[in-house]
Amino acid sequence: MTDGKTPKNGDKSFSKLFDIIEQIAQTRDGLKGNRIAALTGNPVSTTFRILKFMTDRNWLLNQDGRYTLGPGLVRLGALAQEQNPLQKCAHAFLTELADRTMETVHLAVLRGAEVCYLDKVEGRRSVRMASLIGSTAPVYCTGVGKAVLAYLPETERREIFPLIDFKSCTPSTLKNIEELKKDLALVRRRGYALDNCEHEPGVCCIAAPILSSDGCAVAGISVSGSELYFRTRKAELARLVRETADGISAAFSGRHSM
Repeated sequence: MTDGKTPKNGDKSFSKLFDIIEQIAQTRDGLKGNRIAALTGNPVSTTFRILKFMTDRNWLLNQDGRYTLGPGLVRLGALAQEQNPLQKCAHAFLTELADRTMETVHLAVLRGAEVCYLDKVEGRRSVRMASLIGSTAPVYCTGVGKAVLAYLPETERREIFPLIDFKSCTPSTLKNIEELKKDLALVRRRGYALDNCEHEPGVCCIAAPILSSDGCAVAGISVSGSELYFRTRKAELARLVRETADGISAAFSGRHSM
């Protein structure tokens, strides 16, 4: 018997499996088995047993001892994208925005005190960024996070504030809740959020919320790129991001009101 809090053995096994997938998904080139064991805290023997289980089913690929996501997960990811109505609605808008700005564009939703990236379109002048579809980032130091947070109902915003663990990603990162509240007030006044190299050094971001018919944020989009280009293009990029977010908001709200 369990007390309702302690995971059963099967639950623990599932947890280990998904922990391994998450660790691999956060990399660009995969991980060695011993490194996966160290990152997940699982015994080496258990880790390799789970890795074999997943490679046998094509969920992972083993390439010279380095494990990457396999065709099985790619297929599931493609199906997840097809089944996500917001992503289906927004993708063409994101592609057009990336073409017009030549910068990288993201679509993200809020998950507690983090944002989760649902889609990403690389720009022609893209800088190397850590973001991957399905990965998460802190809400307080990303443009898209602040854009969504600013347009939540006040009660929801207050529930998220205590969950935020302020850590300095760069020298520009906001340091406390009071700084964040002032920033969010600016976001609401101008209609877009800024990330002035707060999450990644040398990378700036301009973001705007995707709003439901009642004016509350359901997601956000952002344009990200080199600080050098953003210095002279802030007004132009802010206008394009807001126009695109408004277009997605209207299209998505229209679909769900039918």
